[in-house]
Amino acid sequence: MKSVAVTTLQKRAETGTNWPDRGNSLITIKDVARRANVSIATVSRVVNGYAHVRPELREAVAKAIEELGYRPNGLASSFRTQQSNVVGVLLRQQRTPFSSALAYAIETTMFDEGYRVLLCSTNGDPDREQAYLATMLEMRAQGVIVRPSGAASRTVRQVEMLRERGISVAFVDMKPRIAAVSAVLCDNFSGGYEGMRHLIELGHRRIGVVAGRIAQKGGASDVGSERVRGIRQAARDLASDVEIVFCAPFEATASFEIGREAGAELISAGRGLTAIFATTDMLALGVMHSAHAMGIELPRDLSILGYDGVLESAVTFPTLSTIAQPIHEMGQIAARTLIDHMRGVSTAPRQVVLENTLIRRDSTIALR
Repeated sequence: MKSVAVTTLQKRAETGTNWPDRGNSLITIKDVARRANVSIATVSRVVNGYAHVRPELREAVAKAIEELGYRPNGLASSFRTQQSNVVGVLLRQQRTPFSSALAYAIETTMFDEGYRVLLCSTNGDPDREQAYLATMLEMRAQGVIVRPSGAASRTVRQVEMLRERGISVAFVDMKPRIAAVSAVLCDNFSGGYEGMRHLIELGHRRIGVVAGRIAQKGGASDVGSERVRGIRQAARDLASDVEIVFCAPFEATASFEIGREAGAELISAGRGLTAIFATTDMLALGVMHSAHAMGIELPRDLSILGYDGVLESAVTFPTLSTIAQPIHEMGQIAARTLIDHMRGVSTAPRQVVLENTLIRRDSTIALR
C-alpha cells in the first residue's frame, strides 16, 4: 500500500504542480501553456530540452516561465520517467571530521556532474539504514552510496533489493562480503601495521591502544577491527617484547569524549606506557586533552599517534602524528564509480583499495 506522501507526489506528477518561491498560489505546467498560448506538450518539450520545437514557441514558453516563476518539478518528473537525478549517501554520521570530509568529496563530485545528493546519517544502526534505503526506493533515487552498518547480512539484503529495482549501488569506507557491488575503501590493516611499526621503530614497547569493544574482540571486518588486527600483527612481526595495553572497551561511536575518558584511564592506571595509538584522530585528540590535564608533557613523557589524517590533527599542540587516509580521493572515486554505473559506462563491479600515509609530526618521538 502506497504511503500518503508518495500518493500525493504521484498526483503532483500527473499535473506538474509546482510551488513558486513567493505567494500561496500553485503554478502548474497548464498555467505556463495558457500564458504562452501553446499546448502542454510543447511546454513539456521545452522544459525537458527536446530539440524539435520552433524557435518562436520556445521563446514564448521561456518568457511565460520567467513571468510566472515556474520551476519544473524534478521529483514529479521522476515518477513519470521512473528515473531521477537524486543520489542517496548513507554515512555512519556527519558530525565527525572524517565523515564531513568524505561527504563533501562525494557531494561536490556529484553536483558537478548534475546530480543532487541526499545525505543520511545511519549512526551505524541497521534499522535507520533500512529506513533510509526504503526511502531511496520510494523516491526513485538513481543511485546510492552506502557506508554499511554493522549488520552486514541486513545491508546485503537491502542492497540486493535496490539493485533489483534498477538502483545503482556502491560501498564506501567499508564493505560487506558481496563481490557484485563496487566498493572504495582504504587498507585499514596496513594502516594499523604501519602505525605500530612507527612506534616500535621509535623504541616504544609498552603501547596503549584506544579502540572499541568490537575491534578489541577481533574477528569482525569493520575498519576498527582491521586496524587493530594490523596493530597486533606488527607487534608479533617486528619485536619480541612489545606489550599492548588496551583501554576499557567501549560501545559508543569513537569521539573526542570517549578518547578523553580512555586516555585518562590508561594514563592513571600506572602501566608505564610510553606511547598510545588511537584508532581515530578524534580519539587521539581526546587522549591528548587528558594528558595535558594530568600534567603529562607531550611528547617527552608520552607519544601519541592518531588515525585518519583529518584537518584537526594538524592544528593541535603538539601537532598530531597520524596515519592519513586519502579521504577526499576515496569520496571522489566512490562518486565517479557510481556515476559510471548509473550512466551505463561500466557495469562490472570495481574494488578499489587505497593506501594510507604515515604523517610524522611532533606528537611522536624516539623513546629516551
